[in-house]
Amino acid sequence: MIDSHCHLTYIENIDKEIEDWKNRGVKAVVTSALDIDDGTKSLQLRERYPDFIFVCLGLHPSDIDKFSGGQLGEYIEFIKQNRKNIVALGEIGLDYNWVTDKNKQDRSKEIFIRMVKLANFLRLPLVIHSRNGKNAKESAITDTINILKENDAKKVAMHCFSGNESNLKAALDIGYLISYATNICWTKKHPYLASKTPLEQMLLETDSPWLDPDSGFEKKLENRPWKIAKSAEVIAKVKDVSVQHVLKITSDNTKKFFNI
Repeated sequence: MIDSHCHLTYIENIDKEIEDWKNRGVKAVVTSALDIDDGTKSLQLRERYPDFIFVCLGLHPSDIDKFSGGQLGEYIEFIKQNRKNIVALGEIGLDYNWVTDKNKQDRSKEIFIRMVKLANFLRLPLVIHSRNGKNAKESAITDTINILKENDAKKVAMHCFSGNESNLKAALDIGYLISYATNICWTKKHPYLASKTPLEQMLLETDSPWLDPDSGFEKKLENRPWKIAKSAEVIAKVKDVSVQHVLKITSDNTKKFFNI
């Protein structure tokens, strides 16, 4: 099994942890870094585990205040310099739950467009963060999909998908992959959405160390990559297939998407 999205730099005692994950059947992990410091640490981990750790470089939309124009330019250069060492750009996108100010939302869109164009230039897949706000009229997911279409995004995975059935259909119709995180183990919405998602367009992720399926709390940093097996159990039930079938297809999808 392969965890298609996690954040390894937030996990302590990583060498001991990785040994445990391998013993539990994890074949690879894709870690997402959100700035230069995070990216540098992630790439150093990859140097130590080149056949196990694969790196994405991105910018979480709720962190836009950290990036002035100059800092963003510096980060883009860092991404370009490490093109051969990464497998995707992400996570990037829009988040109206945490970014509620209209001016900041507009800046998020500008940064997002710039990163999509960068991915096109570097011929890299995109890992997308999109989360709607509390105001029903504001759909970050709709805006995200529109920006991706307008800027001719190629390979796209919707990380930790949180949209509704209409959002799901729009993404699937374009050909995007839908990534389900381990919160599927305690929500009512996600198992239903997974039942509407073809396995051929599905990825599994933990978003670890967050979204632990055992504690059910985002703030408890106890989730680990091997726990995608718990998500696979939920999906196997709604799809009426075996857990191993779910893990095989989603792992194959992850390999193909990230070219690993």
